[in-house]
Amino acid sequence: MRVLFVTSPGLGHLFPTVPLAQAFRAAGHRVRYATGGLSLAAAEAGFDVVDVTPGLDYLPVYVPQEPGADGTADHPMFAEDPEDAELATLFARVSGVMVDGALAAAREWSPDLVVAPPLQGAGRLIAAALGVPLIEPRLGSYDSGARLRSLLRAGMEPHWARHGVAGEPLETVPLTTLPPSLTALLPEDRKTPEARPVRPLPFNGGAVLPGWLAGARRLPRIAVTLGTIEAQWGGLAILGPLMEAARGVDAEFVVTLGGGDPALLADVPPNVRLVDWAPLDLLLDTCAAIIHHGGSGTMLTAAAAGLPQCVIPRGSYQQTGADLLPARGIGIVAEPGTLGAAECRTLLKDERLRGNAHRVRDEILAMPTPAETVDELVASLG
Repeated sequence: MRVLFVTSPGLGHLFPTVPLAQAFRAAGHRVRYATGGLSLAAAEAGFDVVDVTPGLDYLPVYVPQEPGADGTADHPMFAEDPEDAELATLFARVSGVMVDGALAAAREWSPDLVVAPPLQGAGRLIAAALGVPLIEPRLGSYDSGARLRSLLRAGMEPHWARHGVAGEPLETVPLTTLPPSLTALLPEDRKTPEARPVRPLPFNGGAVLPGWLAGARRLPRIAVTLGTIEAQWGGLAILGPLMEAARGVDAEFVVTLGGGDPALLADVPPNVRLVDWAPLDLLLDTCAAIIHHGGSGTMLTAAAAGLPQCVIPRGSYQQTGADLLPARGIGIVAEPGTLGAAECRTLLKDERLRGNAHRVRDEILAMPTPAETVDELVASLG
């Protein structure tokens, strides 16, 4: 079987799909990615990749108008609680620039199956155009409901019309990586009851382990990350108050810059280590807690590690995830200007948080693996 993965141009959209792609390949199927931007990193995971938008700068696609007075305020990429319609409009635009190249790649390769997250609207169009099944892996809490999917389909309508595609994929099978207790806390309009559970196996790329990561630690370690998009677009500056607060915490902080400018973090204290990048799952193996932007991939990687989390909710589709953590008792939420030593000590010393985090980790370990899910999918699709 030939399986085509279509993902949006961001590591947070690519990385959660890689374990499923690896499972398809390990089961003897051929796998190819059709994507662009940062998601071309699928090649580094050993997959064939078609660049569907060669040379395209995605920043003006994501942020086409002038930003607000604070650089981000009025744009749905950075809104604290955006409407589904705004998010659908954003990803219809991102998906729209990828449609032509992805559809051409699909027609040239003739896949038997398309895999695409719900917010990558080109995948659904391609599966319908070729008359093949579509697997829709939900990447987290923000894309788990049917309403957002319907709004995105409406936003993509001009592309369906100009390519003369009618109808729907032969079959659509939703998957979810959220463990049951987090799924239960979702608002009703973000639930997909028919979604099949699949264990979120962390994938963050490989690396030769640096000595500081593999070596012994004198102090408990707290990871700090804003992902890649927020970090590269100037977001590191919001960590300034945390850098000052870190001086009063008996812990080591590891801040992953994610391509951001370290000059935005002035007067870094000696117990803070700045690294451009480290595979998050490997870093979290050495950590007692994590502070992050609320991205679903980061949230689930931390949940799989059984760590207490503190979220600084940044980005248009992180708010639901930030709501889930305190509701489940595995994390706290803080504003960047007020995040300080007290919150850091809570992450390190609150046994209720840590116990709940361990229970969620056990839930994740009980979910079907990608390998088991692939076997079931292939059998059911015939």
